[in-house]
Amino acid sequence: MSEKKLFPAELRVLLLAGAVGVMVTAGGLAAMAALMTAQGYSGAAAPPLATAAVGAGSLCSGWIAAFCKKERGLLCGLVQGLFYAALLVVLSVPSGTLTEEPPLLRFAVLILCGSIGGLLGMVTREKKHRS
Repeated sequence: MSEKKLFPAELRVLLLAGAVGVMVTAGGLAAMAALMTAQGYSGAAAPPLATAAVGAGSLCSGWIAAFCKKERGLLCGLVQGLFYAALLVVLSVPSGTLTEEPPLLRFAVLILCGSIGGLLGMVTREKKHRS
């Protein structure tokens, strides 16, 4: 007898990749906070460091999604980048900083990093498959 699956395989891969990317982002933010505390950086250094950490998480999730799906790397990365941008929109609405330039630039960075991660995931997969 066939059991009903809760999620299609594609959705599970995207959710897993998103969860791993969120963990990478959290680790990056913790590392950046520790660096800022240890070096005594001012609050002005926080936005670029936070953008770098979230961009790394988006890149990682795009890479994992494309690597696991084994096809459509750019699309997988784009979906992951849009997922991160949507999360950032949800978190930016209460603070009222949604229309300022840095958040809009962060959205572009997230989508770009996710797409690059998707492309890298496909390139990595192809190289491993050939050898």
